Amino acid sequence: MMMKKIPEINRARGYFLYTADRKRYLDMALDWGRLIMGHRQKGYGLAMKNVIDKGIIPGFPSPYAHRLKQAVKAVFGKDCNVYLFKSEEHAKAALAVQGLEYKFWRAFGLNACDPINDPIIPVLPIPLAFAPGVVVSKAELNLAEEPVSPVILAGAVRAVYNLKAFLSEADYSGWEKAGLSETCAGTPAAGTSRWRVELPYIYPLCTREQYSAVWDTFLEAGIILSYDYDTPSVLPPYGELSEGMLKKILKLFS
Repeated sequence: MMMKKIPEINRARGYFLYTADRKRYLDMALDWGRLIMGHRQKGYGLAMKNVIDKGIIPGFPSPYAHRLKQAVKAVFGKDCNVYLFKSEEHAKAALAVQGLEYKFWRAFGLNACDPINDPIIPVLPIPLAFAPGVVVSKAELNLAEEPVSPVILAGAVRAVYNLKAFLSEADYSGWEKAGLSETCAGTPAAGTSRWRVELPYIYPLCTREQYSAVWDTFLEAGIILSYDYDTPSVLPPYGELSEGMLKKILKLFS
């Protein structure tokens, strides 16, 4: 329902969305937290286009499956096992057939778990519509992998390597220096904490019923929070925003 309140979006750049009449929105929903690096990440579209130009669009065996596995191992460690599926839903179903429990992994440790001990499904930094299913595990698993379009795989390879660089460079320390945690805490004596901050993620502490009104308030101010109460909103790196936008965010979260 919340997404239906957003006007028609004409283009997206970085952490912002733009309408046809040039109104700008700061996107903190970021496709349910997937686009932690923002929209139109470097090289992603070009990687997919290059494969399309080669004509190998169906899920034929291709070198891109191996490349994606190597990219994932570069993030999680060379000694893990990686399994590929057409979608996250297919990956979850494959684990369920084996009676295996799993956890989701987000880029900055939220719900993170050690792949040494747990099968995990990484939330890849690409739109859900283009996300292959990936399972990472220390132990070898009896999973029947699925063929995935080389177009999807090529984009995922680029995105995972982008994420590896992003994780080593992104700076969120400015948010703490600006007093975000204190702002979100409200008045401790009165027990009025409003948000829980786990940078770059931020969770509402209002009730589920109240969240819709909070979401509407932010939308009116040009900021789009997560569409789902249980999925955190995502703050951009501090240096990505103007001073005016930073002040607006701090004011709204207060």
